[in-house]
Amino acid sequence: MIADVYAGDDDAREGGRTAQPAGIATFSIVADADANLILRIGAALNLLNVAPRMFTMESGPEGTAAVQALVDCSEPQAELIARKLQQITCVRDVVVKYGDLTNA
Repeated sequence: MIADVYAGDDDAREGGRTAQPAGIATFSIVADADANLILRIGAALNLLNVAPRMFTMESGPEGTAAVQALVDCSEPQAELIARKLQQITCVRDVVVKYGDLTNA
C-alpha cells in the first residue's frame, strides 16, 4: 500500500486516524475584487487539505470583495492560514475567529 505520509495519509498504520480537528475557523477577508481572487484564496485554504464547510464572496461597486470561509481546523492551523492570506497582495484585511468544538 502507498501512503502520502506528508499529508497525514497513514490510516493503514495502527488502526487508522479517527480524530477530527478540535474546532472550526471563520475567515473574513476584504480584498480588491480581482479576477483571480477566488483562486488565490482557495490556494491558501487548500493548505488545510479539507474542503470548506461554507465559502461566500460578494463583490461591491467600489472594487472590493468580501469573502467568508468556514473551515474545520485547529487553532494553530487557522493562525497559519490567516498569515498566508495576509500575504496575498490584493488582500486588504483578514479576520479569523476560532471556535472550539469540544466546548460547544
